[in-house]
Amino acid sequence: MSVRAILAIGLLSLASCQRSPAPKAVHLVDLFDASNVEGSPQGEALEPAARWDFSKPAKPGEDALLGWKAGDGVTGLKVVDGKLTGRTTTDFPILYVSRPKAVDTSDAFDSIEVKLRLSDGANISASGDRQSRRTGPGGSPGAKPDFTQVVKQGRGFPWPLQSPLRKGAGVQTATLQAQQIGRMDWETLMLRPTDAAGATFEIESIHAIPQRERRAAIRSGVGWQGLADIYKESLVSRSPEKFALTVDIPANAWLDVNVGTLEDHPVTFNIAAVEGDRERMLLERTLTSAHKWEPAPVDLSAHAGQTTLRFWLGVDDERSIGFWGAPVIRVRGGKPAAALKAGAALGGVEPPQGVILIMCDTLRKDHLPMYGYPRDTSPNLARMASRGAVFLDNVSPATWTKVAAPSLMTSVYPVSHGVHDFTDRLSAAADTLAEQYRQAGYATVAYSSVLFTGKFTNLQQGFEELHESTSVHDPKYSAKTARAYVDRATNWIERHRDTPFFMFLHVLDPHDPFEPRPPYDGLWADRSKKEEHAKNLEKIRKVIENPLLQAFGMPTRAEIEKAGVDPVAYVNHDKNWYDGSIRSMDSEIGRLVERLRGLGIEEKVQVALVADHGEEFIEHGRTFHGQSVYGELAGVPLMFYRPGVIPEGVQIKETVSSIDVMPTLLDLSGLPLPKRAQGQSLLPLLAAARDAGKRGANVSLLRAGDDDGAVAEAAQRLGWKPAPAVTEKAKSANAGGPPPHDTESYGIVSGGWKLIHNVHRRDGTPEFELYHHAIDPLNQKNVAGEHPDRVRQLQAELADWRKKVEEGKLPKGDAAEGLSPKELERLKSLGYVQ
Repeated sequence: MSVRAILAIGLLSLASCQRSPAPKAVHLVDLFDASNVEGSPQGEALEPAARWDFSKPAKPGEDALLGWKAGDGVTGLKVVDGKLTGRTTTDFPILYVSRPKAVDTSDAFDSIEVKLRLSDGANISASGDRQSRRTGPGGSPGAKPDFTQVVKQGRGFPWPLQSPLRKGAGVQTATLQAQQIGRMDWETLMLRPTDAAGATFEIESIHAIPQRERRAAIRSGVGWQGLADIYKESLVSRSPEKFALTVDIPANAWLDVNVGTLEDHPVTFNIAAVEGDRERMLLERTLTSAHKWEPAPVDLSAHAGQTTLRFWLGVDDERSIGFWGAPVIRVRGGKPAAALKAGAALGGVEPPQGVILIMCDTLRKDHLPMYGYPRDTSPNLARMASRGAVFLDNVSPATWTKVAAPSLMTSVYPVSHGVHDFTDRLSAAADTLAEQYRQAGYATVAYSSVLFTGKFTNLQQGFEELHESTSVHDPKYSAKTARAYVDRATNWIERHRDTPFFMFLHVLDPHDPFEPRPPYDGLWADRSKKEEHAKNLEKIRKVIENPLLQAFGMPTRAEIEKAGVDPVAYVNHDKNWYDGSIRSMDSEIGRLVERLRGLGIEEKVQVALVADHGEEFIEHGRTFHGQSVYGELAGVPLMFYRPGVIPEGVQIKETVSSIDVMPTLLDLSGLPLPKRAQGQSLLPLLAAARDAGKRGANVSLLRAGDDDGAVAEAAQRLGWKPAPAVTEKAKSANAGGPPPHDTESYGIVSGGWKLIHNVHRRDGTPEFELYHHAIDPLNQKNVAGEHPDRVRQLQAELADWRKKVEEGKLPKGDAAEGLSPKELERLKSLGYVQ
C-alpha cells in the first residue's frame, strides 16, 4: 500500500466517526492524536553507557579513538575533524572496541546506531564477540578477536545486526536492529562499516543501545511494540498521563485489546467511558509480569453511539510504561465487508468470515500423496484436498523464502518488488494482502517462522499482530514450529471467532534440520542409523567449501563423495527424516482444522495452503534451496479448502503461479485487487472444472493440447487468461543468501514446456535449457538442442514478461517522498519506513 494510502485509512476512519455510521472495525491507532494526551511525565532518557561520540574533543589523556581499533581490512584509522576515518582494503573490514565498564551485562541488547558518511558499499553490520574466537592465552579478555575465523564465519552467515547503506550520500544514520534477543555481555564489539573494498568512511558516532535505555526513550503515541518478540500495533502511554479518544461505537461492539509492560513492578491498565462529569470503569487489569501480552477484551455493548474512552496507567512510579496492543473496536457477529461480489466466477459466494493462508516452508509437492507420492506423509492434507481443490502445476516465483514470501503477499514478481538479497526490505509502497484485509475491517495476525517473513523484510505491513520466529523457543527442534504456532493460532481464533479475521501461518517443519520429533523420527528413518548419519555429517562438513552451507550441513554430491560417504544412502536418510517432518506438520494442520470444526466455523473459513519453495536432494548435484530454478525447488503445492464453497475433489492441471493466491483470496472475499498485482484469480478455473464435473466429465482441468480442451476454454470465457509462470534466481552480494551468489537464472513454464535462461552462469552451464515440463517436472533431460524453435518461442515470451515486470517495479526504498514530517513520523512509528 502506498504510504499516503496508509495514512488515508486513519483519516477515513476518523471522518466516519464524525459524519457517518462507524465502520465495523475502528483501529484506535488510526485515530490517536497527541493533542488528546494530558499529564505527560517529566524526565529524561538514561545516560548512554556505550556511546562513542567522535565529534566531541577527547579529554586530556583520553585516547582520541575512544578505544576503537583497526582489525583486518582497515588502514589509516584516525580522528579527523570530529570523525573516525579510515579506508578499507578488503570487502570485510573490521573495527573493534572493548565493552565499556558502565554497560550492564544483564540487560538485553536492542540495537546499534551509527552516524556516518561512506564513499562506497551497500551494507553495514556488527557483531558481539564473547571470547569464543579470541587469540591470546585462553582467549582472555583484552586479546583481539581471531579475525581469520571471524571473517570465515561472517562470510558463511551474516552478522546478526545489519542495515543497508546509501553510498556517496551525505551523513546518514544506520540503525542495526537486533533480530534475536541477546544480552549486552559481549567482550568486544565488532563493526563492519561497509562491504566494499577501497571505500573511505567517516564515522561521527557509534551507539550500542540496551533495551532499558531504549525503553526509557520510547515516546507516547503510536508504535510497533514487541514483548517476547510478539509485536503489535500499539498505543504507548507513560504514567501519569491519560489520553482520550471519541469514537462512534457500533451496536454489539467490543474492544479487542492486549496489554503489556516492560516494568518489573505492578502496572494497572485502566479504561473508562466518560459520561458527562463522570467516568464509568470498563477495565481495571493489573500486570505483575513484564515482557508478555495479556488479552483484555472490553464489552462496549452498553456504550453504542458517540462515546469518549479514556486510557491511563495506575502506578506510583512516574514514567512507567504500558502498551495497549492492537486496540480495535469490533462488532460481535459482524459480517465481512465486501466491496464487490464475492466469488463472481463461482456464481457468487458468501464472503468468508475468516481467511487462513498457510505457507509451508521447504515443502516439495512430489512428497505429498495428492501429488502421487507413495508414502502417506499428509493424511490430513489429503482429506482436505479430497474436499477442496488442488493445483497440480503451481510454480513459485522464487526458490528461497526471502524472495518468495514478498511475492506471495503482494502478487508481484521479485523483479518488481525488488527483494533479492538478505538485507533487502519490501518497499512501503507495496500493497500487501494483510493491508487489504485490515482496511476491510478484518483482524489480522501473522506467525513467522524465519526472520524473512517478519519485520526484517518489512512484511509486517497490514498486520495488527506479528509473532516473530524468535518468539518460539525449542533448541532441540528449532525448525519445527507448527505445534507451537497452531497452539497459539487456535487460541487466537477462539477469541476472534465472531469477527472477520485474516491469519498468515508460516510453518517451518519440513526445513532442515530435518530430524522430526518422536514418533515421526522413526516413521521412515531407521533410528539405529542416527549416530552413523551424524558421524557422516561431521566428515562431510569438513569438506564443504561454502561457509554458509558448511554451517547448515548442506553438501554437494561431489563433497559427499569426497568425504568417502555414499551420497544416495546419506541423502535418503535425510529424505526419510524430511518425510517424517511433513507428517508431523500435517498432524498440526489437521488439529487446526479440527478446532475450526469444533468452533462451528469450518464452513465459514477459507483455507489456502502453499509452499514458498521446495528442497533439492542432489537431483542436480546439490542440497538445500535457492541455488537454482529447477523443478524440485520451483514446483510447490497449492490447495484451497472451504466446504460448501470450493468445489470438491477438483484437480487443476493448468500451470499457475503462487502470485495468483492473493487475487484468488481477495476474489473470494469480495475485495478489490490492488492495481500493482501481477497475478490473477484462479476462480474461473475452479468454476469451469466444477461445471464439467456436473456434466459427468473428469473434474481435472486439462491443458490446451491435452485430449480435451473444452474445460480450459470454459475457464477463459469466465475470465481466465493463460499466462506463463516464471521463477527467478537473482545474483546476490550478501553472505546470507544461498550460494552461488554470482549466477542469475529465469525459468519460464508455458504450454507444457519449461525454458531456463542462465543469464549469468558458471563454466559448463548452457545459456538455455529446455525441458518437457509435463513429463519431466524435475528437469532431468535438457532437450534444447532438439527443439530450437521452442527455445526461441519461450525466449520471446520471457522477454515480453521481463518488459512487463520491469515496468511494474515498486519505488525504491521507503517511498516516502512528498510526505510531511508528521506523516513520515507516523509511518516510522509503525515500522513501515526506516
